[in-house]
Amino acid sequence: MIIARYFDTFIIFSVIGWIYECLYCTLKGGHWENRGFLFGPVCPIYGSAVVIAQIVFRLLPELPSHSDYPIWAIFAICFVGSAIIEYSTSWVLERIFHAVWWDYSDMPLNIHGRICFPASCGFGAAGVVVVRFIFPLIEKAAALTHPLLNEGMMLVFSMILGMDLALTVASLTKILERMNAAEEVFNSKIESGYQAVNARVESGYQAVNNRVGNGAQMVQDAAKDVMEGLTNRERYHLRSMRGYRPVRRATEVKEHAKNLFRAVQQKAIRRKENESTEDHIH
Repeated sequence: MIIARYFDTFIIFSVIGWIYECLYCTLKGGHWENRGFLFGPVCPIYGSAVVIAQIVFRLLPELPSHSDYPIWAIFAICFVGSAIIEYSTSWVLERIFHAVWWDYSDMPLNIHGRICFPASCGFGAAGVVVVRFIFPLIEKAAALTHPLLNEGMMLVFSMILGMDLALTVASLTKILERMNAAEEVFNSKIESGYQAVNARVESGYQAVNNRVGNGAQMVQDAAKDVMEGLTNRERYHLRSMRGYRPVRRATEVKEHAKNLFRAVQQKAIRRKENESTEDHIH
């Protein structure tokens, strides 16, 4: 029974978190953005945080009601807890899927872009509201709800969540495979282009400039190959993967290609200068 109640709470607050995320990002960006890791309207990190808070406050010394907990204690616990959950979730998702679903790099007092002081303060304040006012309502509703209803809701929610998770993992796996294939083709073309230019530096600089242009076009072609046939939700995941911190973005790859061929050009210039100096001496 208690597991069913926790699971139902997890789903309900995951949906509430998804609504908050979508509204916030839509108002901030000026266009609709379907947030979240899964395809369905849920953000599991919010549901997980609420359930963990329920368990933590149940383990604290017994008080007559949640409203008797000091506000500063609730804030501190939710501040630290949200920071731990956000950081660990971000780290795990990046390691598994090579993607970033949130990034605080432009926020003050951030740690690796995964958490930041302002966001943790916001979650701490939200925790005060949830613990002081929402938890008592949840307990009253649970007392009036038949146990079989909680268990039935848990079964339905778990089946839907399981199917959504399977669909999401399959989608991300497909995207990763297409990205890896496009990267292999791009690297092969860049390497062959570099070798061709390096072998013909004496023929002039036009070949170098042409190869730089071809390198930029290859970046665009690789991106086009990955994007073709993707759904809107898969494109959202792809944008998250492009934000993956250890991976260079397409613009950075383009600059890397230009720098590579610019080095070849400079090598050709120095070689011409050396040859001119030797001819002058002779």
